[in-house]
Amino acid sequence: MSAASFDVAALRQLLPEPIVGPVTSVTPIHMGLSGAGVFAVTGARGEYILRVQGERADDLSWTQQLRVLRRAAEHGIAPAILHVDEGARAVISVRVGVPLPAALADPAQRAPAIAAVVERVRALHAIDPSGVEERDAVDFARGAWEAQRGRAGFPGWAAGIGAALDAIAAVLARDPRRVVSHNDLNPGNVLWDGARAWLVDWEVAGLAHPYYDLAAFVTFLALDTEAANGLLALQERAPLDDGARATFAALRQLVALVAGCIFLGLVPNLAVLTAPTRADAPTLLACYAEMRAGKLDLQAPRGRAAVGLALLRIGTEPTQPSV
Repeated sequence: MSAASFDVAALRQLLPEPIVGPVTSVTPIHMGLSGAGVFAVTGARGEYILRVQGERADDLSWTQQLRVLRRAAEHGIAPAILHVDEGARAVISVRVGVPLPAALADPAQRAPAIAAVVERVRALHAIDPSGVEERDAVDFARGAWEAQRGRAGFPGWAAGIGAALDAIAAVLARDPRRVVSHNDLNPGNVLWDGARAWLVDWEVAGLAHPYYDLAAFVTFLALDTEAANGLLALQERAPLDDGARATFAALRQLVALVAGCIFLGLVPNLAVLTAPTRADAPTLLACYAEMRAGKLDLQAPRGRAAVGLALLRIGTEPTQPSV
């Protein structure tokens, strides 16, 4: 069930009255690209979020997502869970805060909100990893690239991604640490209540390198290398050595490459927006400016193509990830 088309009567069956009270409204929310149906629910007992798993996920993915989500909620990293319908793959949680991008637009809230996200990521990485499988981001990136590179309109300047992924894998092989990770930590998957950050949308949660979540976060924030490394030092609570900086740079590049391919994979016809050279691709900051101005819609093919090309532009930077 998607948020774009939904049956209110069917949704009400997933909202037990003893938990939420009589339901007065159900409103679809467009959050992320996972395919899940996400709905804001007002009941007599409060405000809630109902999330119904996307049809693309298999049983193992759902089981792992739920396992990690429950642990994250127990530790105050995800909003509190009130009810789970495992058969329908539906979760009801307490509604908290506002999407992080709204807070980032306020200069007074930006720094504390970002610092709060870093602390939540640190807390996530400390939870029990038992029973959680690793998600190999490099293998996933290869699959995403292979699925896109032969399509008409895929940029020729991104044809060397395979070699870049080999180099990234070689860097990551030096550090085998793995922790429980969100694995899709873009700002749209973070809520901010004015004092605390909350992570949502756990569909691809699993074990990953302890720098991966932050690498995703800073890439989507379009931070420069110095600012990004500063946040990693905050997460690690220690100065960074050359090895840490190299690993973090590799993971930032990996995030940009895989996310770029994913976004382009959501575009039916890549001719909607082309970039003959890397310099022709939009920057991520330019995409964000157009979104704020209402000129670019991330739910539309052109918007997704623009962001996909912008991310590939970052991931194919000759020296290091940049915006």
